[in-house]
Amino acid sequence: MPGNTPLQDSIRFGRCEIRPAERRLLIDGTPAVLGARAFDLLLCLAVHRDRVVTKDEALLFAWPGLVVEENNLSVQVSALRKLLGPDAIATIPGTGYRFTLAASDCVAPPDVESFRQGSAANDQPTIAVLPFHVRSGDPHVGFLADGLAEDVIALLARVPGFLLISHASSFAFRGQQAGLTDVARQLGVRYLVEGSVRAAATLLRVSAQLVGAGSGRMLWTGSFDSPRDSAVDLQEDIARGIITRLEPELTRAEIAHIRRQRPENLDAWAHYHQAVGAVALQG
Repeated sequence: MPGNTPLQDSIRFGRCEIRPAERRLLIDGTPAVLGARAFDLLLCLAVHRDRVVTKDEALLFAWPGLVVEENNLSVQVSALRKLLGPDAIATIPGTGYRFTLAASDCVAPPDVESFRQGSAANDQPTIAVLPFHVRSGDPHVGFLADGLAEDVIALLARVPGFLLISHASSFAFRGQQAGLTDVARQLGVRYLVEGSVRAAATLLRVSAQLVGAGSGRMLWTGSFDSPRDSAVDLQEDIARGIITRLEPELTRAEIAHIRRQRPENLDAWAHYHQAVGAVALQG
């Protein structure tokens, strides 16, 4: 299964480079605009470029835990071909897709444990966004909750200085009873973002929380209301509202973490001053 394959630090092909840990596609060194689903599909195809990826595999990797129509897959493949060229992804009739661009200069793939140890050694702040809880029996609310979580992931990926875990990894904990500290340990992250979507008669309330993974302590919480009949249209606005309030709190939490480190750790001290400057700019 695609989700069980160790990720490479970098996959290069032609003018392009995939950076899985950063969830970025670079074209000629410039970050490309790419949605979360399209990125996960590209990563799945590139990692398994030595073979055909079936449609079921691709759907499972890009939409874990969801039942979606195949046309969603076609839409994402089309978006990737517009970025990479029409011949970058071959359609294998009746089977699936194959990534056709030749990769070069690939860094040897580490296993999960060595990736976590490397992150710990560099003291990089890591964060994962968990699936939002759905407080409604309406399936449309469920789709909205997943869309919001994905938008938050996509927006957090643009925040410099933080290493974001892909939604394919964090969404694997959907419906599990594991505690937050245990989830954080398994994902190897310092911070968790979780949330919920609750439906009332004419209103949807979206709640989001930032949790310190080591202690399980709530670092920030916020709620956002939207008319129920326009929530889907306002999904991106709601996600941006969450990020607008979440990002400075995340930065402040990281400052507090760094303050607890020894000042002799010059790298940590430098990151501290960078974070202070970021908060000053954000107000």
